[in-house]
Amino acid sequence: MKVVIQVEAKNPANLKKSLEPDAASNKNVKIKFKESKNKLVIEIEGEKPSHIKGIINSYLSLINVIKELE
Repeated sequence: MKVVIQVEAKNPANLKKSLEPDAASNKNVKIKFKESKNKLVIEIEGEKPSHIKGIINSYLSLINVIKELE
């Protein structure tokens, strides 16, 4: 199963930098980041929907906090 999230951000590089440490510690899913001018694309791929759901919830919470600080 694969989920793609697109997040609009003033500085997608900073957002990516903030999320990468969490991605490295996850062994149950593959997480890829792609940057464009004003977007960060996050691809989450894994076999268990529960793992993917946990990552999505975690990332959406972190993204909201980071965007409030921008």
